[in-house]
Parts: sequence; structure tokens; C-alpha cells
Amino acid sequence: MEPLEYVTITCPHCGACNDTEVDVSTLPASYVEDCQTCCAPIMMSAAMDPDTGSLLIHTCREND
Repeated sequence: MEPLEYVTITCPHCGACNDTEVDVSTLPASYVEDCQTCCAPIMMSAAMDPDTGSLLIHTCREND
């Protein structure tokens, strides 16, 4: 598996699609990334599904 996986997430503030990369060698991980459209902070958590091995991404607003 490549150390970086490219994913598209949806901003929980404005609904815009954002392309980002996740370093799968450091999972599970949580971090903040600014929306590429509205610049609001997106709280992100990433993990690997233990059953399927697929990347799971959860996004939310800072105070959710």
C-alpha cells in the first residue's frame, strides 16, 4: 500500500468537495485542514477499517 492515499471529502461548512491526501502509515490519526473553498477548519479523523482494509474518513465542524 502506498503511504499517501488521495481522497475527496465534503466540507461540513459549505458543502464543497476538497481533495486531500492521507498518510496511511500514521493511522489512526486526527487533524484539522482548512476548506479549500470557504477556509473554515474541517476536523478530520482517518482510520483503516479492520474488516475490509479500506480507508475511513470522518469530517465534522470544529464544535460538533
